Formats: sequence, C-alpha cells, structure tokens
Amino acid sequence: MTDQLQVTPETIKRRTEILELVKANKFGKAETAARALLADHPDDAETISMLGAVFVAQQKFPEAEAALRRSLELAHTKPIPWVNLGRFLQQHNRWGEALDHYTRATERFPAQVIFSGTLGQLLQRAGQFAKAEQAFRLASSAEPNNAAHFVNLGMVVLRQDRLDEAVTLFERAIALDPKNAAAHGNLGNVHQKRQDFVAAEKAYERASSLNPKDIITYVSLGMVKLKLGHMRDAADIFERTLSRHGPERRAAAWFPFARAQDLGQMPAGFRAELARTISRKSLTPPDGYASMAELNTALADALKNDPTLTWEPVGKATRQGGQTGLLLDVPREPFLAFEKALRKEIDAFFDNVKVEKTHPYFGQVPRTYQLDMWGTLLSEGGHQHPHIHVGGWLSGVYYVALPPSMGDGETTKDGWIEFGSPPPDFKADFEPQPLAYEPREGDAFFFPSYAFHRTLPFSGNEQRISIAFDLKPTSWR
Repeated sequence: MTDQLQVTPETIKRRTEILELVKANKFGKAETAARALLADHPDDAETISMLGAVFVAQQKFPEAEAALRRSLELAHTKPIPWVNLGRFLQQHNRWGEALDHYTRATERFPAQVIFSGTLGQLLQRAGQFAKAEQAFRLASSAEPNNAAHFVNLGMVVLRQDRLDEAVTLFERAIALDPKNAAAHGNLGNVHQKRQDFVAAEKAYERASSLNPKDIITYVSLGMVKLKLGHMRDAADIFERTLSRHGPERRAAAWFPFARAQDLGQMPAGFRAELARTISRKSLTPPDGYASMAELNTALADALKNDPTLTWEPVGKATRQGGQTGLLLDVPREPFLAFEKALRKEIDAFFDNVKVEKTHPYFGQVPRTYQLDMWGTLLSEGGHQHPHIHVGGWLSGVYYVALPPSMGDGETTKDGWIEFGSPPPDFKADFEPQPLAYEPREGDAFFFPSYAFHRTLPFSGNEQRISIAFDLKPTSWR
C-alpha cells in the first residue's frame, strides 16, 4: 500500500505548485519542490512520476527512467505509470523495450485503447502485421465507434493483401466519420493495388479535399495519375509538392520519370545529378575489432542466425533471399559496434555537405537522427527490384560478405547495385539512364532515400550479405 491512496489537501496543494513550476519552465525549483514532498512521502508514486517528468525536461534521462520505473513499481495497477514509461521508451527509440512494455500493459489493461492502439502501431512498425491486427481488433472492440481504429486495422489487413476485407474496414470508418481523410486515402490505396486507378483517383481526390495538408495522399494522387497516363498532371503534382512542401520522397523519386514519360526522354543531366548524390564510404573498425574483416565475420554469423530472418518477406523488394527485422530494436553485439562505425562515417559525411537551398537531398543537413537497419541475405539468383525508402531521408547499404561470382564490370555486373531504373511494373516510353556500382566488402554506399535502386541478380552457391539502413532526421543543423 502506498501513501498515494491517502492524499491530503496539503499534498494536492504541493503537487499543484510543482506543476505550475513545470509550466513556467522552472525545472530546478520544480525538482527541489518534488524532492521536498518525497522526503515527507517517499512512496508517493504520482510525485515520483512528476519528478521523472522534470528530469526529462532537464535531459537527465537516467534519473528520469529510474523515477518512472519506481512510480510503475509502486502503482502497477494504475494505467498512468505504464503510459509514462512507455512514452519515455518510445521517445528514446528503444523500440524493442517499448514493444515488450506495451505488450504487458495491454495484457493488464485490455480495455485501455491507449495500450492496444500503441501496441498495434509498434507491431506494424516492426512488420508484424498479423500481431498488429490482433492489437487493433482489441482497440476497435473497446471503442467500436472510433473510426481511427478501423483505419489502423484496415491498413495492416491491406499489408497482408486481404483487399476485400480492407475495403470493408475503410468503408466502416467512413460510415462512422464521413470526413475521415485517412479512411478515404487508404481506400484509394486498396483501389490502386487492385489496379482500379479511376476509383483510386476519386478516393485520393476526396481525401485531399478533406485534408489539403496531407502531402502523402496528394502524392498518391500524382502516382495514380501517372498510371492513368496523365503524365503532365502527375509531374505537376510532384513538382508542386517539392516546391511547396520540401523533399517528399515519392515526389522526388517519380518527378523525373513523369517528365521523361511526357517528353519521351530523361531530363538533361539526370545521370550526373544522380551520380553526385551517391557516395562510397569505407568504414573503419570500431573498438573491440582489429579490422573490418573481423567485424564482418561476426556480422555475417549474427545475421545468419537472427531470429527475425524471413525468406522473401511480404511487402519487401527482396527476391530469392531473406531479410531480418530492425536490428537495433533489440540492441546487441555485433550490431552496436557496427552502428558506432556507421554513425562515425555518417557524421563525417554530414560535416562536409555543402548546403544547396531547395535541393531535395543537399538542402538540409541533419543534426540528430534515428537509424534503422536490417540485414539482407541473398542466395543464387537473389535480387531486389527497383525501390525507394519512403520513410528515410538518407539511405544506404553496407557489404558484409560477397560471393566470388560477382561481376567484374567488363563481362557482367552480376550482384552490383544499380540506381536510376524505374520499377518493372512501370512501362517506360523512354530509355532509362541507370548507374551501376561494384560492391566491396567493408564499404557502404550513402544515397538519398528517394533514389530508385536495385540489386542485380547473381549466380553461385555463396550468399551475398549486406546491411541496409535508413536515417530519419530528428533535428537539423
């Protein structure tokens, strides 16, 4: 039993004073007041939680975490301490721990949609769509009149290619909330996947009219106009997006192809512009490893035995190969050592970027960033079709192990990485101008996330092992 259940008027008054100090950004005084109250009531879970919030504001993160965990220990039957610690874990990109935390919270509070809904989002981020579906179904059962739950549920059902069911869910969301732009936009995604581009165009136009600030849906409208053969309209949408809203990944990726389809040839200077955005970097060994070869041996073994390794995962570009989940969601060696080496090279790259205002890649330089990375293990004939990384800003690939059957560049370019070709379902009326680069063990390529790229097929019995990564800025220089 904690003394939080026997709160006196005096305690309430002192808590209120602490909150007022926090609102006034007087964090030092708020900390002093919270510590004084805890000296009288050391097991007051609510005040401990408030002290944790003060520590977060002061960027005293270890102290904040200790306070939030202590508050949860004292008041584990109440939802708020679970919420506070969960948010802390998410804010610090500790995704694996956050996933475990919200799993336990959902089991304890199944009727609280703040837990089941967040759990669904975390599972969706991790690519666990079937489990995310279970969490979103729990949320929609708890709040059957909340359209947002049916949108979330429809999205993960769509990712599992159950198109008819996804339509039913999005239509239910629209019945609950006819002005729900996300429901209309996702309905457009289903129609587009069905290749009913006229219906998709109508859904995207409705979504854009409901929420003109939704750039993702607006670009999707451009994509469907592209597939309807309205090249000039598509190019105008992409160009307008880039000029008004900055470097949206799909707009930057498709704009040159839309212009080329309209004009019959790639824009002048396309290859030169693409080439200058691609950088090859040789990583240096992190502490604990005598060479990159030693680190590569450890990485290859860890990737081959990673429990998340999945053959040709649904919704990914990998063919004749396997792909892991996000390696840093559960931080461990040797991936932490690799992350350190990679961040060192990324930071050095950013230090030398010359900012070019309005450029979709060189227009800004990240100061801080989240790094997602995953392994790809390709077998004979393995490849990746042309794709972009919609969620990234800078993307890249590091080569852990390469088979001896890689092309030499003169007779073949088997196993090389190629940039600048559109996806196979895009029937180009122009000649693409791709660039191919030879991978080397210990090297990484950095490139804008909007650059279409693919792995060329190769032969042989040995695997081609690499680590791909996305950088997502959290602040700018």
